[in-house]
Amino acid sequence: MEKRGQTGNSNSNGQLPSTMIEEILSRLPVKSLCRFKCVSKSWSSLISDNPSFVASHLYKGIGEDKDDLLFRRRRRVIFTDAAGNGLHSMHLDYDDEFLNHNNEEDASSDQDNRNRNCFDFDEEVGGSNLLVTTATELQYVYSALSGISVSMLGCCNGLLLCMFLYDPQLYLVNPATRQSKKLPEIPTEYLIDDLYYFCDVYGFGFDSSTHQHKVVNGVVYRTSARDDDEGGVQFNVYTLETNSWRQIDEYVFPYHIFPCRNKGTLLNGNLHWLGTRVGEDDHHHSSLLIVSLVLTQDQEEVGEIPLPSEINSSQTRRSKLGVFREWLCVTLEGDYGKATPTYNEFWVMKEYGVGESWTKMRVSIPYWNLSHSGFWTKSHDLMVFEEELVMYNFNDHSFRNLRVREIGKVGSVETYWESIVSLK
Repeated sequence: MEKRGQTGNSNSNGQLPSTMIEEILSRLPVKSLCRFKCVSKSWSSLISDNPSFVASHLYKGIGEDKDDLLFRRRRRVIFTDAAGNGLHSMHLDYDDEFLNHNNEEDASSDQDNRNRNCFDFDEEVGGSNLLVTTATELQYVYSALSGISVSMLGCCNGLLLCMFLYDPQLYLVNPATRQSKKLPEIPTEYLIDDLYYFCDVYGFGFDSSTHQHKVVNGVVYRTSARDDDEGGVQFNVYTLETNSWRQIDEYVFPYHIFPCRNKGTLLNGNLHWLGTRVGEDDHHHSSLLIVSLVLTQDQEEVGEIPLPSEINSSQTRRSKLGVFREWLCVTLEGDYGKATPTYNEFWVMKEYGVGESWTKMRVSIPYWNLSHSGFWTKSHDLMVFEEELVMYNFNDHSFRNLRVREIGKVGSVETYWESIVSLK
């Protein structure tokens, strides 16, 4: 006769099957997993060194179901202040709970409910149109890397590509696990025949065909600082998983990329920069284009995507590339010498790679500098107007100003998903 409580199966000791344990752990936040590595050697190995588990945890958090709890918990906004002197992270609800809560407060004037979440109004500085939140400063990045001023050059799978003032080296950082890695020096000779170094451009993405994270450095060459007739860009690719750099074809591609637009825009597994074709006048409209680098295959390919036909020659160097929701977008920068903003529209590419799909979108806030964070909720998009955060509703063109406590103007703003992707 079996003793009471015995089941006669392999799990009679009360342990769950390993597959069930992995499924449960893959749904937990990164902070919890970092603590749980201390439970046992097998858990530590699973969380830190098992590629399939790391991938499963990542893809559960960035799935297409925007109502999924994991998506909402792991998606965060990360940003620098305008001077690049601080790196900060904050969480905004996808389902607009904070907006709805504050709308109810407007109607009821119920002061007792003001502190139910991290958002509230500061009536002295903005009244009911202002949302106020708190962000967490990621101080360990500076203490670990001796950074004075940080530039975010890319964000992918929970990893950031950073460069610091007075330090020309590139770093990869995982804000969730507090890991950082200094990349090897880029093996580039700043002289090719009669071409001379002009500037560097950067990008960071993931090759889903080989499951490798890739950092891209583009070295732009010209015959002189003012000569656009010759030169081009040579691309170098660093692979995290092999910890090594290599050149693409050892070939100089016939494009000039604007030095003030050195940060590559990641979308659909490809990187994108604004530029012109070599040998064509920068003020000739046909030369304006988006330079694309396809990462999702064994051998990267460089190509081009047309810009909206309405962007004229005078706006060549004042165009800015970004991502609006899941589309490439182009905004314009106004004349800084003028006292009033100059634009109330931008363009989005509704069908990737198809020039005819560029669609104009209007905003009710005139601007001279507009960028998109890539973050959106059910009803609002987080955008940056003149270094100020705004929650904008494109259904009725209303908006709410979003202020971060103890932070003034913001600089670079990214959307990222917390992950346990390792930098080892």
